[in-house]
Amino acid sequence: MMYFSSIFSIFLFEFFVLSTCYQTRFKRDFMLITDGNMTDAKCFEDCQQEYRAKFEYTLNQSLTEFYDFPFHPVVLESSSFQLYCKLSEQKTKCFADKCNDYAAENSFSPSNFVCLFKRTLFEKALKCLAKTEPITFLKCDHECHEEIVRTDRLKQITLNNQNQIFISSELATYETELDKLCRFQSCYMSCMAPVVKEMCGGEESKSAIEIVEAYVQWHADDISDWHSITGNDETLPKSCQSLVKPHSKADDPILQIIGNVA
Repeated sequence: MMYFSSIFSIFLFEFFVLSTCYQTRFKRDFMLITDGNMTDAKCFEDCQQEYRAKFEYTLNQSLTEFYDFPFHPVVLESSSFQLYCKLSEQKTKCFADKCNDYAAENSFSPSNFVCLFKRTLFEKALKCLAKTEPITFLKCDHECHEEIVRTDRLKQITLNNQNQIFISSELATYETELDKLCRFQSCYMSCMAPVVKEMCGGEESKSAIEIVEAYVQWHADDISDWHSITGNDETLPKSCQSLVKPHSKADDPILQIIGNVA
């Protein structure tokens, strides 16, 4: 659990292996609790547990094994995508009605991104994303994970040779996992683009690449905003800084709304 100023957030970044393909996926679970409801964190957890039960029953998919990036096959199938958005809307309503979190609808989250903010673009890209997902899963997930493992191993060897000692902390652990996530996203974007261009038509491939790039950028903006608000600008990993576009908020009115909410 991370405590930042008067706002605390629960962030979890983890690798998990899907047993059928032995491929690694990043999963990001988070819950934001604002000043207005600091004393009732259980309220948010209750909403999340209610969402979990409905999600797993309705979509026949373990929420633990569901991942936000790259887009999970559940959201790449039209009918299940509609159900996913309906369930996500119910969770957001629970946050507002039971936990007084009226900013949830205008805050960045993976479900808000595909179901609200960029739904039209996502639906245009849906067919191409679904078509290319098996290939990008096998190729890009594997390549990007291996690249991160290799880089981290070399980095650790260098630190050991320099006899550096680090004090473990929740913040340091969080930033380390965040760095891995941003590096994975950057690698994945570069890897998936040529696959999509080869397998989909011009307009379809353009929409698919655009939605993935937009997700990564918005996610990076969200992370950057929270580091700024909580006075932790200096700890934001360089891999995440590189994904933030300086003029993105000025160019996108929805990002301006999200920034104002934050």
